[in-house]
Amino acid sequence: ARATATPAYHHALFASAMSLNPAQLEAVNHLAGPCLVLAGAGSGKTRVIVHKIARLVQTGTTVDRIAAITFTNKAAAEMRERAASLIGRSAGAATICTFHALGVRVLRESGEVLGLGPQFSILDSDDVTGLIKDAGSTTDLAQARAWQWTISRWKNQGLDAAAAAAQAQDEDERTAALVMARYQ
Repeated sequence: ARATATPAYHHALFASAMSLNPAQLEAVNHLAGPCLVLAGAGSGKTRVIVHKIARLVQTGTTVDRIAAITFTNKAAAEMRERAASLIGRSAGAATICTFHALGVRVLRESGEVLGLGPQFSILDSDDVTGLIKDAGSTTDLAQARAWQWTISRWKNQGLDAAAAAAQAQDEDERTAALVMARYQ
């Protein structure tokens, strides 16, 4: 979906861009490669990003080749809304989402390479704690969290349950390795 840049569109973009300070305008108009914008809360980063999206469209980039990634669902929704107000409905073709949503999208589209089916589930921390309690046959939340931290440490070291069991140094770690095997 290629946005058509009408004279009215150019005028609206120009008028809106006049609210940007010189550093923001520099970031919006930087088109030769990556541009890192570091700024504090409330300093206009979202405004810069949506103007950058509009500028890219104005210079011929198709909207479906634009991605704006942020941290919160609220920020992503605000970006989508502001982009739509600047460039119209075609903004819907841009990828404007959170890091997590982008990760899920990539996994849904290409997860089969990792052995994931298209309908995989993502567990939240309460789900994980519940599964670890089940795997360890306990109702003790503190014990389950201790196992969870140990398992997480082992995973960060690239260990599977068998390797974790082999390097377990005491009875608590041997139990955590058994829980890890059941959990996996």
